[in-house]
Amino acid sequence: MGPDEQEVVRAFRRQAHDVRRALAALADQPSGRRMVDGYIEVERWLERYRRLCVPMRRTFLDHDKASFRKSSAILRQVEDAGLRARAEAATGVYEGIMAQLGRETVLGGRRIKGTEMVKAWLDAAVFYDSSDTRKQYDEMLTSLGKAVEGLAAEYTEDLAGAVLLLDEVAAIALGEPLVLPDPEPAKPPPPEPGRLRGWWPRMKKGG
Repeated sequence: MGPDEQEVVRAFRRQAHDVRRALAALADQPSGRRMVDGYIEVERWLERYRRLCVPMRRTFLDHDKASFRKSSAILRQVEDAGLRARAEAATGVYEGIMAQLGRETVLGGRRIKGTEMVKAWLDAAVFYDSSDTRKQYDEMLTSLGKAVEGLAAEYTEDLAGAVLLLDEVAAIALGEPLVLPDPEPAKPPPPEPGRLRGWWPRMKKGG
């Protein structure tokens, strides 16, 4: 991999790191899923899934630098045949789920593609504070019913599993640990020079 390709794969790995932590946090909670009229609904979906949806949205969007497909294309071309095979396997899992999402589902008497459903779910989780995005998602819930949340949550977790499979390949290809260390906290900005100049004469005068 060249430097530019490594940068793309590292961008994907940073999102996969957050996906891994979000899935672990979900595993520590009650599922919150319940069966209503033959469909699975998710209680308090935003609180439960927002942490997972944020990094998953970036891996889901093909134009994003951290997208699954961009890193998949790179990792399927590495020299090591074993790693290529593992990248192909992870890609097969991902594309299998995406093929399912490409089909139309009937919800609330309306036909909708799974990709549209999951994209709306991810957008709503990430941009829920935006009234325009929230309105769009709330309208979808009104027309399709809350069953859409259970389906979208299930597909999101399935895609997350594929992300972690590819991340295992990426870690080996880059020579990095599978579990990345948490980033160091940002350092506070240096004090403004003007404030330092004002402080020093006062200290001298006071002395």
